[in-house]
Formats: sequence, C-alpha cells, structure tokens
Amino acid sequence: MPVVKIFTQAQWDAAARRLDALPEKPAHEHRVNVRDAMKSMQSQIVGAQRKGYTQEEIVQQIAQDGVEISAATLRYAMQRAVKEDRSAPTERHVTKNTDAALPRVKNANQARSSHTGNARAESQKKRDGGITRPESTPIKGFLGFPIRPDTENL
Repeated sequence: MPVVKIFTQAQWDAAARRLDALPEKPAHEHRVNVRDAMKSMQSQIVGAQRKGYTQEEIVQQIAQDGVEISAATLRYAMQRAVKEDRSAPTERHVTKNTDAALPRVKNANQARSSHTGNARAESQKKRDGGITRPESTPIKGFLGFPIRPDTENL
C-alpha cells in the first residue's frame, strides 16, 4: 500500500522560492515535442512535398540537423496537425451559429419530453413498472427495419 507523503509548508515555500529563482534557459535549449514541432514546421514540410520530396527524403533531411524521427512519426504528426487545423475553424463556425440551432434543439427536447411523459403516464396506469410503447410506432433498427422485442416468452 502506498505511503502518503506529507511535507511542511516551509518546505513547499522553499521549493517555490527555488523555482522562482531559476534563471531563464536560452531558447535553443527548450525541448519541443514532435507534435508541436510539426505544427510549426507544417508549411515547410508541405512546401518540400510540393517540390517533389517524399516523406522519407524529408526525414533524411531533418536527421542531418540531429532530429531523428521515422517517416511514420512524421506522417502521423502531420495528420494530427492537419486535423487540428481543420477543427479550429469549425469550432469558430459552430460558436457563431449556435443561436440558429437552438430552436430546433428545443423543439426536439420538447417532443422527447412529451413522449416520455406519455409513456410514464401509461406505465403508472398499468402499474407494471415498465415503460410501454404504443403499437402504432414500432422501434426501428440500424437499417430502418422495424424491430419487435421478444417479450412473449419471459
């Protein structure tokens, strides 16, 4: 069982002062993960691809500067960067058009609540504890075919 470590407030304060006193590291010593680097280098990589270089050749060029990654890593990081670029404008577009979508959402919610209210009322009348559905509206499956639950042999 793990032991919970407890430290004094003086120890935490001393640690905080030590971190505050650290000097600024030069920019060339900052560590950058592959995803963040691909975001910043995306235009250069796409430019090299437009010039006719393959991803393997781009990886070889990058490796000459000490950045050794595989072509699969480059491909994955570029796909993630493209997905994130595509999702950013979509999120802005969605936030602008939320007012237009609200009336439909409210109507759908009202329709659902009235349907569930009727089902609850029917189940309370029957006092069987289950929610019954009217026979006129069958449940539809994945492909749109009606599905009848097998409840006769319970």
